Amino acid sequence: MSENVTLFPNILQPAAALKAYAPIAVKFWENQETALEDLKEFADGWFARRHEGMQAALEAAKHIGDAETPSDMLREYQDLLKREMELFAEDGKAYQQQVLRAGAHLSAPPEAPPDERRTG
Repeated sequence: MSENVTLFPNILQPAAALKAYAPIAVKFWENQETALEDLKEFADGWFARRHEGMQAALEAAKHIGDAETPSDMLREYQDLLKREMELFAEDGKAYQQQVLRAGAHLSAPPEAPPDERRTG
């Protein structure tokens, strides 16, 4: 009868292995959550800048229509172009920050399972 017991001595080993790797899976999904939050922040900022640019264009169109001289029209257009370039630069900065944050998350070393952390 003791032979039957020793035929399957490691039957629970797969469960132990899964438990050992569970912290890695949890960390992976926590990182996914962080990445999604970062992307949402980036997207919200992008939409806010696009809305601001649209409002600036609308105001410029109104002022150009009310302009009395060609130089007034040109000044309004130049002001609009200047603001659009500022927003474009803000987009670039936000994108750079997003890439750096994502790179920091990707370059972080994963946690080793408990068995592999031992240095004995």
